[in-house]
Amino acid sequence: MFRIKDVMPSTLKSLGVTKQYNAQSVIVHWREIAGEEIASHAWPISIQRGILLLAVNNSVWSHHLMMLKSGIINKINTFLNEKMVIDIRFQAGDLRKYQNSEEDGENTPLLQPTKLDSEELAAVWQATEAIQDTNLRKKCYYVLIKQTGITITKKKAGWQSCKHCSVLVPPGQSYCSVCSLAYKQERKYAVTKLLTEAPWLTYHESCQFVPCSPREFHTGKKRLVHKLIHALFAPGWDKLNEATLVMLMTGVKPDRINETMVTNVISKIKGRLAEKVRRKSYVSASRR
Repeated sequence: MFRIKDVMPSTLKSLGVTKQYNAQSVIVHWREIAGEEIASHAWPISIQRGILLLAVNNSVWSHHLMMLKSGIINKINTFLNEKMVIDIRFQAGDLRKYQNSEEDGENTPLLQPTKLDSEELAAVWQATEAIQDTNLRKKCYYVLIKQTGITITKKKAGWQSCKHCSVLVPPGQSYCSVCSLAYKQERKYAVTKLLTEAPWLTYHESCQFVPCSPREFHTGKKRLVHKLIHALFAPGWDKLNEATLVMLMTGVKPDRINETMVTNVISKIKGRLAEKVRRKSYVSASRR
């Protein structure tokens, strides 16, 4: 069996159905990707917006596969040579139902596909000519027919391409799930970097440099505060770290901060930490 990157014709990309092709290939090659043991207990149902939905035959295996989730995601993305799956969700179900659907080439779309004319059908068949495996070519052909029809339906409904890739997204949405996740990670890093360099900034001031939501700003600030508090007693702690922590917690600007203020705030923080340690020790001793 050829790997996806070897049999993927360039015409699939021009049709805008590369992701749908890859999603079907995960189902077709599931035993090869996951191994016989996992495939006997879990079977892929669909991949939507970067989320792989797996049918699992019992709760024990759901828990076991949860522990193996990151490894399975890496295997799938390595097989496809694309970061297509970002998470896995598990659903209890009869595996035979989905395995039989896979054998029959059934794949229920989210939208009603537009019926293709003879020329469009011929173009889809030609797009699969590089696939040497006959069974896989037929499966992909039926999937591409539906997905091409869905693409036409989506465009008629006003769906637009993601700002970072060619995936279609609903009206009012700018990014697909994968690009949205990457964009959020970029903003998260940018907010943390900005607050590290200018910890006194308010939300509205920070938006002038890094556009973000109030939740992203306050989450970033809270994360940075916790990081600095946990490092209070670590080697290498200095006065600059103390001043940064005080400005983060109080919003005081550099020209108004002084040593007395820093000492008072840091003392209160250390006092609260010490009190928490005492309470925890008391509770643990009482349970004994």
